Amino acid sequence: MRLIRKSATSKLKKSALSIASAALAISGVLAGAGSAQAAGNGPGGATNIRGTDPGNTDLMIERLCNQEGSLTGVYGAYNVDTGEFKTQDEYLRDVFGLWVPAGPWELFRGWCGYAEASTWSTKGATVRTSPWIGNRGSKDDKETFVSSYSTKTFAKKSVGGTIGLSLAKSIFSGSVGGSAGYEWGWEKESKFERRSEKTIPPCTQVAVTWTPYQRVVRVNPVFYVEDYQWNKGDGEVTTHTWRGRDASWKTIYSYGYYIDGVSDKLLPNGQPDGREDKVEEKLNPGTCSK
Repeated sequence: MRLIRKSATSKLKKSALSIASAALAISGVLAGAGSAQAAGNGPGGATNIRGTDPGNTDLMIERLCNQEGSLTGVYGAYNVDTGEFKTQDEYLRDVFGLWVPAGPWELFRGWCGYAEASTWSTKGATVRTSPWIGNRGSKDDKETFVSSYSTKTFAKKSVGGTIGLSLAKSIFSGSVGGSAGYEWGWEKESKFERRSEKTIPPCTQVAVTWTPYQRVVRVNPVFYVEDYQWNKGDGEVTTHTWRGRDASWKTIYSYGYYIDGVSDKLLPNGQPDGREDKVEEKLNPGTCSK
Protein backbone atom coordinates (compact mmCIF):
# COMPACT_ATOMS: atom_id res chain seq x y z
CA MET A 1 0.00 0.00 0.00
CA ARG A 2 1.30 3.45 -0.88
CA LEU A 3 0.67 6.87 0.55
CA ILE A 4 -1.00 8.88 -2.20
CA ARG A 5 -0.61 12.64 -2.24
CA LYS A 6 -2.47 15.19 -4.35
CA SER A 7 -0.49 17.84 -6.20
CA ALA A 8 -1.43 20.52 -3.70
CA THR A 9 0.36 18.62 -0.96
CA SER A 10 3.60 18.13 -2.85
CA LYS A 11 5.21 20.97 -0.91
CA LEU A 12 5.14 19.07 2.35
CA LYS A 13 8.50 18.71 4.00
CA LYS A 14 10.39 15.53 3.28
CA SER A 15 10.50 14.55 6.94
CA ALA A 16 6.71 14.68 7.29
CA LEU A 17 6.26 12.60 4.16
CA SER A 18 8.73 10.03 5.44
CA ILE A 19 6.82 9.69 8.70
CA ALA A 20 3.53 9.30 6.90
CA SER A 21 4.95 6.83 4.40
CA ALA A 22 6.44 4.74 7.18
CA ALA A 23 3.12 4.74 9.01
CA LEU A 24 1.41 3.47 5.88
CA ALA A 25 4.05 0.91 4.89
CA ILE A 26 1.50 -1.88 5.03
CA SER A 27 1.56 -4.41 2.22
CA GLY A 28 -1.59 -4.58 0.09
CA VAL A 29 -3.11 -8.05 0.24
CA LEU A 30 -5.50 -9.77 -2.11
CA ALA A 31 -8.93 -9.96 -0.53
CA GLY A 32 -12.08 -11.46 -2.01
CA ALA A 33 -14.45 -8.99 -3.60
CA GLY A 34 -17.52 -10.92 -2.47
CA SER A 35 -17.68 -10.32 1.27
CA ALA A 36 -16.52 -7.87 3.91
CA GLN A 37 -13.35 -8.71 5.80
CA ALA A 38 -12.96 -9.54 9.47
CA ALA A 39 -11.01 -7.30 11.85
CA GLY A 40 -7.49 -6.72 10.55
CA ASN A 41 -8.00 -8.96 7.51
CA GLY A 42 -9.00 -6.31 4.99
CA PRO A 43 -6.85 -4.70 2.31
CA GLY A 44 -3.52 -3.61 3.73
CA GLY A 45 -4.40 -5.26 7.05
CA ALA A 46 -7.18 -2.71 7.65
CA THR A 47 -10.37 -3.36 9.62
CA ASN A 48 -13.80 -2.75 8.12
CA ILE A 49 -15.95 -0.23 10.03
CA ARG A 50 -18.99 -0.56 7.79
CA GLY A 51 -21.83 -2.07 9.77
CA THR A 52 -19.88 -1.76 13.02
CA ASP A 53 -20.17 1.98 13.59
CA PRO A 54 -23.26 4.11 12.86
CA GLY A 55 -23.77 6.33 9.84
CA ASN A 56 -22.67 6.16 6.22
CA THR A 57 -19.08 5.09 6.76
CA ASP A 58 -18.47 4.72 3.01
CA LEU A 59 -19.15 8.41 2.47
CA MET A 60 -17.26 9.33 5.64
CA ILE A 61 -14.02 7.73 4.42
CA GLU A 62 -14.55 9.25 0.98
CA ARG A 63 -14.95 12.75 2.42
CA LEU A 64 -12.15 12.28 4.93
CA CYS A 65 -9.63 11.17 2.33
CA ASN A 66 -10.81 13.69 -0.26
CA GLN A 67 -9.40 16.51 1.86
CA GLU A 68 -6.08 18.16 1.14
CA GLY A 69 -3.50 16.85 3.56
CA SER A 70 -1.22 18.88 5.81
CA LEU A 71 2.09 18.33 7.57
CA THR A 72 0.20 16.53 10.31
CA GLY A 73 -2.31 14.55 8.24
CA VAL A 74 -6.05 14.83 7.67
CA TYR A 75 -8.63 15.51 10.39
CA GLY A 76 -12.20 14.43 11.03
CA ALA A 77 -14.99 14.60 13.61
CA TYR A 78 -17.42 11.74 14.21
CA ASN A 79 -20.71 11.83 16.11
CA VAL A 80 -20.90 8.37 17.69
CA ASP A 81 -24.63 8.73 18.41
CA THR A 82 -25.82 9.70 14.92
CA GLY A 83 -22.93 8.64 12.69
CA GLU A 84 -22.59 12.16 11.30
CA PHE A 85 -19.15 13.12 9.99
CA LYS A 86 -17.64 16.58 9.72
CA THR A 87 -14.33 17.83 8.43
CA GLN A 88 -12.24 19.95 10.79
CA ASP A 89 -13.46 23.19 9.19
CA GLU A 90 -17.09 22.07 9.44
CA TYR A 91 -16.69 21.08 13.08
CA LEU A 92 -15.11 24.41 14.04
CA ARG A 93 -17.89 26.25 12.21
CA ASP A 94 -20.93 24.18 13.16
CA VAL A 95 -20.22 22.44 16.47
CA PHE A 96 -17.52 24.06 18.57
CA GLY A 97 -15.05 26.85 17.96
CA LEU A 98 -12.10 24.87 19.31
CA TRP A 99 -10.65 21.60 18.06
CA VAL A 100 -11.54 19.62 21.17
CA PRO A 101 -14.03 16.74 21.56
CA ALA A 102 -17.47 17.69 22.86
CA GLY A 103 -20.35 15.42 23.87
CA PRO A 104 -20.91 12.68 21.30
CA TRP A 105 -18.38 14.24 18.94
CA GLU A 106 -15.06 12.39 18.81
CA LEU A 107 -12.06 13.75 16.91
CA PHE A 108 -9.33 11.99 14.98
CA ARG A 109 -6.24 12.59 12.88
CA GLY A 110 -4.25 10.38 10.56
CA TRP A 111 -3.23 9.51 7.02
CA CYS A 112 -5.02 8.10 3.99
CA GLY A 113 -3.64 5.52 1.61
CA TYR A 114 -4.87 3.06 -1.03
CA ALA A 115 -4.56 -0.72 -0.68
CA GLU A 116 -5.13 -3.18 -3.50
CA ALA A 117 -8.10 -5.37 -2.66
CA SER A 118 -8.72 -7.58 -5.69
CA THR A 119 -8.26 -7.88 -9.44
CA TRP A 120 -10.16 -9.68 -12.18
CA SER A 121 -10.64 -9.85 -15.93
CA THR A 122 -13.70 -8.78 -17.90
CA LYS A 123 -14.81 -7.89 -21.41
CA GLY A 124 -15.05 -4.26 -22.46
CA ALA A 125 -17.63 -2.70 -24.75
CA THR A 126 -17.46 -3.76 -28.38
CA VAL A 127 -16.48 -0.93 -30.73
CA ARG A 128 -16.45 -0.66 -34.51
CA THR A 129 -12.88 -0.28 -35.75
CA SER A 130 -13.41 0.06 -39.50
CA PRO A 131 -15.77 1.92 -41.83
CA TRP A 132 -18.82 0.14 -43.17
CA ILE A 133 -18.33 -1.19 -46.71
CA GLY A 134 -21.46 -2.16 -48.63
CA ASN A 135 -22.14 -4.50 -51.54
CA ARG A 136 -25.23 -3.54 -53.51
CA GLY A 137 -24.59 -6.14 -56.21
CA SER A 138 -26.13 -9.57 -56.67
CA LYS A 139 -22.96 -11.60 -56.01
CA ASP A 140 -20.37 -11.85 -53.25
CA ASP A 141 -17.69 -9.17 -53.22
CA LYS A 142 -14.32 -8.97 -51.50
CA GLU A 143 -12.86 -5.84 -49.98
CA THR A 144 -9.81 -4.93 -47.88
CA PHE A 145 -10.78 -3.57 -44.48
CA VAL A 146 -8.50 -1.28 -42.47
CA SER A 147 -9.27 -1.43 -38.75
CA SER A 148 -7.53 0.54 -35.97
CA TYR A 149 -7.77 0.66 -32.19
CA SER A 150 -6.01 2.31 -29.22
CA THR A 151 -6.16 0.93 -25.69
CA LYS A 152 -8.11 2.80 -23.02
CA THR A 153 -7.90 3.26 -19.25
CA PHE A 154 -10.26 4.85 -16.76
CA ALA A 155 -11.16 4.84 -13.07
CA LYS A 156 -14.43 5.09 -11.12
CA LYS A 157 -15.47 5.42 -7.48
CA SER A 158 -18.28 3.57 -5.75
CA VAL A 159 -19.38 6.73 -3.88
CA GLY A 160 -18.71 10.45 -4.04
CA GLY A 161 -18.92 11.14 -7.77
CA THR A 162 -16.03 11.10 -10.22
CA ILE A 163 -12.37 10.63 -9.39
CA GLY A 164 -9.84 13.24 -10.45
CA LEU A 165 -7.43 12.23 -13.21
CA SER A 166 -4.34 13.16 -11.20
CA LEU A 167 -5.42 11.04 -8.22
CA ALA A 168 -6.29 8.11 -10.49
CA LYS A 169 -2.86 8.32 -12.10
CA SER A 170 -1.11 8.49 -8.73
CA ILE A 171 -2.93 5.35 -7.57
CA PHE A 172 -2.83 3.15 -10.65
CA SER A 173 0.37 4.17 -12.44
CA GLY A 174 2.64 2.85 -9.68
CA SER A 175 2.85 -0.42 -7.79
CA VAL A 176 -0.93 -0.85 -7.54
CA GLY A 177 -1.93 -3.31 -10.23
CA GLY A 178 1.45 -4.98 -10.18
CA SER A 179 -0.12 -8.35 -9.43
CA ALA A 180 -1.74 -8.22 -12.87
CA GLY A 181 1.71 -8.40 -14.50
CA TYR A 182 2.14 -7.50 -18.17
CA GLU A 183 -1.67 -7.51 -18.62
CA TRP A 184 -2.01 -4.28 -16.61
CA GLY A 185 -2.06 -1.56 -19.27
CA TRP A 186 -2.75 1.56 -17.20
CA GLU A 187 -1.25 4.56 -19.01
CA LYS A 188 0.54 2.18 -21.38
CA GLU A 189 -1.00 3.17 -24.68
CA SER A 190 -0.91 0.46 -27.30
CA LYS A 191 -2.55 0.54 -30.71
CA PHE A 192 -2.85 -1.39 -33.90
CA GLU A 193 -3.85 -0.91 -37.53
CA ARG A 194 -4.75 -4.05 -39.41
CA ARG A 195 -5.67 -4.86 -42.99
CA SER A 196 -7.75 -7.89 -43.82
CA GLU A 197 -9.71 -9.08 -46.83
CA LYS A 198 -13.30 -10.05 -46.13
CA THR A 199 -16.19 -11.33 -48.18
CA ILE A 200 -19.30 -9.14 -48.37
CA PRO A 201 -22.53 -10.99 -49.28
CA PRO A 202 -24.96 -9.43 -51.77
CA CYS A 203 -27.05 -6.48 -50.53
CA THR A 204 -25.10 -6.37 -47.28
CA GLN A 205 -22.70 -4.01 -45.55
CA VAL A 206 -19.82 -5.27 -43.43
CA ALA A 207 -17.57 -3.75 -40.77
CA VAL A 208 -14.92 -4.94 -38.32
CA THR A 209 -15.38 -4.69 -34.53
CA TRP A 210 -13.06 -5.13 -31.57
CA THR A 211 -14.00 -6.36 -28.11
CA PRO A 212 -11.19 -5.48 -25.69
CA TYR A 213 -10.36 -7.80 -22.82
CA GLN A 214 -9.89 -5.70 -19.71
CA ARG A 215 -8.26 -5.96 -16.31
CA VAL A 216 -9.92 -4.37 -13.27
CA VAL A 217 -7.88 -3.54 -10.17
CA ARG A 218 -9.90 -2.53 -7.10
CA VAL A 219 -8.39 -0.52 -4.26
CA ASN A 220 -9.93 0.43 -0.94
CA PRO A 221 -9.01 3.81 0.55
CA VAL A 222 -7.75 3.15 4.08
CA PHE A 223 -7.16 5.45 7.01
CA TYR A 224 -4.23 5.07 9.43
CA VAL A 225 -5.17 6.47 12.84
CA GLU A 226 -2.57 8.68 14.53
CA ASP A 227 -4.76 10.11 17.30
CA TYR A 228 -8.36 9.55 18.37
CA GLN A 229 -9.97 11.67 21.14
CA TRP A 230 -13.19 11.87 23.15
CA ASN A 231 -14.48 13.54 26.29
CA LYS A 232 -17.44 11.98 28.11
CA GLY A 233 -17.43 14.63 30.84
CA ASP A 234 -14.55 13.29 32.89
CA GLY A 235 -11.69 14.73 30.85
CA GLU A 236 -10.18 14.18 27.44
CA VAL A 237 -8.96 10.76 26.45
CA THR A 238 -6.49 10.27 23.58
CA THR A 239 -5.86 6.88 21.99
CA HIS A 240 -4.12 5.78 18.82
CA THR A 241 -6.63 3.34 17.34
CA TRP A 242 -10.11 3.81 15.95
CA ARG A 243 -12.42 4.59 18.90
CA GLY A 244 -9.81 3.23 21.31
CA ARG A 245 -10.21 -0.37 20.22
CA ASP A 246 -7.42 -2.96 20.03
CA ALA A 247 -4.42 -2.81 17.70
CA SER A 248 -6.31 -4.37 14.77
CA TRP A 249 -8.21 -1.05 14.54
CA LYS A 250 -5.08 1.01 13.85
CA THR A 251 -5.94 1.09 10.15
CA ILE A 252 -9.56 1.19 9.00
CA TYR A 253 -11.58 1.16 5.80
CA SER A 254 -15.25 1.01 4.82
CA TYR A 255 -16.01 -2.01 2.66
CA GLY A 256 -18.49 -0.26 0.36
CA TYR A 257 -16.11 2.52 -0.70
CA TYR A 258 -13.67 1.45 -3.36
CA ILE A 259 -12.01 2.75 -6.50
CA ASP A 260 -11.76 0.61 -9.62
CA GLY A 261 -9.03 1.14 -12.17
CA VAL A 262 -9.84 -0.38 -15.54
CA SER A 263 -7.37 -0.93 -18.37
CA ASP A 264 -7.43 -2.82 -21.62
CA LYS A 265 -5.30 -5.92 -21.20
CA LEU A 266 -2.03 -6.31 -23.03
CA LEU A 267 -0.47 -9.41 -24.55
CA PRO A 268 3.11 -10.36 -23.64
CA ASN A 269 4.29 -8.57 -26.80
CA GLY A 270 2.59 -5.35 -25.66
CA GLN A 271 -0.26 -5.50 -28.18
CA PRO A 272 -3.92 -5.06 -27.14
CA ASP A 273 -5.69 -8.25 -26.07
CA GLY A 274 -9.20 -8.82 -27.37
CA ARG A 275 -11.36 -10.33 -30.10
CA GLU A 276 -11.93 -9.10 -33.64
CA ASP A 277 -15.24 -9.86 -35.34
CA LYS A 278 -16.87 -9.28 -38.68
CA VAL A 279 -20.39 -7.86 -38.44
CA GLU A 280 -22.99 -7.76 -41.21
CA GLU A 281 -26.10 -5.65 -41.79
CA LYS A 282 -28.62 -6.15 -44.56
CA LEU A 283 -29.15 -3.21 -46.89
CA ASN A 284 -32.49 -1.99 -48.22
CA PRO A 285 -33.31 -4.43 -51.05
CA GLY A 286 -34.71 -1.56 -53.09
CA THR A 287 -31.21 -0.08 -53.33
CA CYS A 288 -29.54 -3.28 -54.53
CA SER A 289 -29.23 -4.98 -57.91
CA LYS A 290 -31.68 -7.75 -58.74
